[in-house]
Amino acid sequence: MSAWHADLAASGRRATIWQGFVAWIANPGFALACHYRLAHWAVARGRMGRGLAMLVERRMIAVFACHLSARARIGPGVCFPHPLAIVIGEGVVIGARVTIYHGVTLGRQRVEVATYPLIGEEATLYCGATLLGAVTVGDGVRIGAQRLMLGDEPVVARPDARVTRR
Repeated sequence: MSAWHADLAASGRRATIWQGFVAWIANPGFALACHYRLAHWAVARGRMGRGLAMLVERRMIAVFACHLSARARIGPGVCFPHPLAIVIGEGVVIGARVTIYHGVTLGRQRVEVATYPLIGEEATLYCGATLLGAVTVGDGVRIGAQRLMLGDEPVVARPDARVTRR
């Protein structure tokens, strides 16, 4: 299954051509993922491709108020339920089937050190989460709303962690 079909399936639609077209018009999260896929494809195609990627990135900023770098690596099945004010830097690596809500920022912490976050598969980043620097998020981890994670800060939440009450 291609990344396009996985993104379409993550947006809750079946992978037929007609439903893909309707989802592209009606679902802004899927449209944002399509714009990213086009820019990511174009940036690897030489000088003309980089020009096209720049134009697609500018369109993402104008239409969705989001900046997803074409040089970021986002796995298949990404889901943007509320695509607004999302910023993903150029060195960010995101695994498959990740859900990213609005206001999430993923980028480097300092200008002189180019280290970016690494997000595992099936992770969820809730509203306003900010991950800067060499932050590694494991598979299936959920990062809460308005969480700020810097540098080598360990991820406290694990998918197998249990909350017990006395």
